[in-house]
Amino acid sequence: MKAVHDKIEGPFAIEEDLALYGMVTGGATLRRGVKLILHGTIAGDLTLEPGARAIIHGTVAGRICNEGGRAEIFGFVDGVEDLSPDAVTVIDTAAHVRGRR
Repeated sequence: MKAVHDKIEGPFAIEEDLALYGMVTGGATLRRGVKLILHGTIAGDLTLEPGARAIIHGTVAGRICNEGGRAEIFGFVDGVEDLSPDAVTVIDTAAHVRGRR
């Protein structure tokens, strides 16, 4: 798994397993079958394609749009939207999520 501590200009397509400690200045899309561990910040929305997995310890300033992946939220998220019956979203009791659809 690649670790990134830098600032990345978005929109950003995440196409390989990634541990992000830095920041994405816009939105990001997590591609099919790819894993993201977020300790940093995504300043926009995070879209999960089917089969993608995101573990959020940091902040998503926008919504998580789950199209059929798995999102595990331990940090801060503005909102969550499950867009597929295959979408799995787990929200820890210590997480902060403003809105969920």
